[in-house]
Amino acid sequence: MTSCQICNAQPFKYKCPTCFIKFCSVPCFNVHKELPCEKPTVAPPSENLPIENVPMTYRFPTADTVPVEKLQALAHSDEVKECLSNPHVRNILKSLVQSQTPETSITNAMKEPIFLELAQACLKIVEPDRFQHELGKTF
Repeated sequence: MTSCQICNAQPFKYKCPTCFIKFCSVPCFNVHKELPCEKPTVAPPSENLPIENVPMTYRFPTADTVPVEKLQALAHSDEVKECLSNPHVRNILKSLVQSQTPETSITNAMKEPIFLELAQACLKIVEPDRFQHELGKTF
């Protein structure tokens, strides 16, 4: 279940009727309402909507932008799903998203074997040539 987007400590129980942010309690809702919120320009996709039905485009693509097809391949990878089934990996990912120093946090996460396994599973799909090159260095 998804965590409260205010405190990140409890599972969410409610959604803001205006902006759809997920929260767990009245105190968290009151914190959210300290700043005005707005209705999103596009309704959030249903949580049960298959990934194939969610249109994906980039507003500001760069040279490092991962092609949509490869992102969809990640969503269907059994190896990636297996890694993400581990709650420790999910906690590491949450801490990366919330980090004030993402580069340092990623460096530290890469020291965790379970997180490194996820990174390698993703790299196999997103950059298979680079993965083979990196694999050759480790042996």
